[in-house]
Amino acid sequence: MAKNRDVLPSAEIIAKFDTYDAAVEHVEKLLSGEFPVRQIAIVGRGVRTVERMRGRIGYPRIALSGAINGSLIGLVVHIFTSAATDAGSYASTLITFAGIGAMANLIRFSLSRNKRSFTAQSSIIADSYEIQIPKDLKAQSEDAIAKANSKIKKA
Repeated sequence: MAKNRDVLPSAEIIAKFDTYDAAVEHVEKLLSGEFPVRQIAIVGRGVRTVERMRGRIGYPRIALSGAINGSLIGLVVHIFTSAATDAGSYASTLITFAGIGAMANLIRFSLSRNKRSFTAQSSIIADSYEIQIPKDLKAQSEDAIAKANSKIKKA
C-alpha cells in the first residue's frame, strides 16, 4: 500500500489546494504559460466517495419509466414496420408497447436483489489536491506560471 506522501515516479509536487476547482485553475495557468499538458497530474489525497440521494423510487415510478421507454420503442417499430398511417393503428402500437415496457420494468425491479427505494448520485471527493509534474520540468513550470501571471497583469 502506498504511503500518504508518495508522489508519482520521478514527480514533484508544485502546488497543493483544498478544492479541485483551485487545482484546475492552477493547471489552466500552467497551460496558458505553454507548459506541456501531458506532463501534469492532479492527485487527490484522502479520497472518499459521497452518495447524494436524489429521489424516491416506487412501483408507480418504475412502471411509468417502463411505459415511456416502451412507447418510444413502439414508435420506432411503428415507423419502420407499418405502412398504415391511421391514428388507431398508431395509438394501439404505442399503447401495446407502453404496457409491455411497464410490465418488463416492474418484473425486473421486483426480481432485483439489491432493491433500493431511492436514486442516488455518487461522486469522489478528496481532502486535498496536489499538482504533480516531472522533477526535470520544475523550472519550466515556474516559467509558465510567470508567463501566465504577466498575461493576467497586462489584461
